[in-house]
Amino acid sequence: MRIDLDLAKARSGVIAMGAGFVALDVIQNDDGDRVAAGGTCGNVMAILAWLGWHSLPVARIGADGASECVIENLTAAGVDTRFVSVNTKTPTPIVIQRTVIDRAGKRSHRFTMTCPGCGQWLPRFRPFVGSDAQAVIDSMGKKAPNVFFFDRVSPAILTLARWARDAGALLMFEPTTYSDDKHFQSAVELCHILKFSHERLGHVRDFAETKGPEIAIETLGADGLRIRWRDKWTTYASFRAPRFIDAAGAGDWCAAGLLHVVGQSGAAGLKDLRKPEVEKAVRVGQALSAINCGFVGARGSMEVLDRAKTSELLRQLQGGEVILPADEGASDGEKAHAIICDVCKPPEVPRAKGKKRA
Repeated sequence: MRIDLDLAKARSGVIAMGAGFVALDVIQNDDGDRVAAGGTCGNVMAILAWLGWHSLPVARIGADGASECVIENLTAAGVDTRFVSVNTKTPTPIVIQRTVIDRAGKRSHRFTMTCPGCGQWLPRFRPFVGSDAQAVIDSMGKKAPNVFFFDRVSPAILTLARWARDAGALLMFEPTTYSDDKHFQSAVELCHILKFSHERLGHVRDFAETKGPEIAIETLGADGLRIRWRDKWTTYASFRAPRFIDAAGAGDWCAAGLLHVVGQSGAAGLKDLRKPEVEKAVRVGQALSAINCGFVGARGSMEVLDRAKTSELLRQLQGGEVILPADEGASDGEKAHAIICDVCKPPEVPRAKGKKRA
């Protein structure tokens, strides 16, 4: 059955809130380095803003050059960054993405958290604290998100997740690692949708069969994904990318596309959910992923395409030839180099006090 992949703009007033990994991506590509706001949470919130949502990430980043780039890039995407707090004691996470081409000419990407020059560890994720979470709740007042997305677990993130769920939000949890501690288990029990990668978490016994979430999604890379809804698993093959340059961010587009279709009515929408709508949500997410693979970076297509043009391309993807516009993303190697060097520069050693020599 043919599924309508029309990409309608989000309804007026719908709110998406996210908590977790917001970072600066430094993308090392053939045509030079690029910088962009990234991290799973950062990308999902930016994509939802691009789709018309009022998007509110909650994160703690540093008072540094990297944070300036992150906030500038998210703001340009339409994201409301009021809850992205800048902290002088917590440097902004930085992720290096390298394009790799094997002997057969196949392109792939690798992430690293070490400086390409000196090998020093780059800053990593640091969670916000309980007072930050309470400040968000107080600031929101009677307004509540329709969707709450989180990809990391901490006591403060769980505080926000419980508040959002109690207020009627649809919760999606997308972990990158597994833990058997109580906080992780609480996150699984709280969420309505659990999304995870087979490559990262497929080895965890019984994880895919956990009964807490109403929907479970296991991504299978180039083989597509499988989704459990109403206790039945269904596998969906991936769309063939019209042009393949970079698969980074494919999972983020899939998550955002699915939430865009099924999340606008919050958790209440799950009660009336029907199979055609579930299938549309999955296929829209997969189609957005395929389109973005034709551009450099986790959100490269956003620099070239608007929602209307993307919607047209999704319809073409179903049954005809798709011709993507050129990737016109700008390189900014000097900025990337300066930000990394600022992080890696050795601390100044104070001079020992003493008498001057004659």
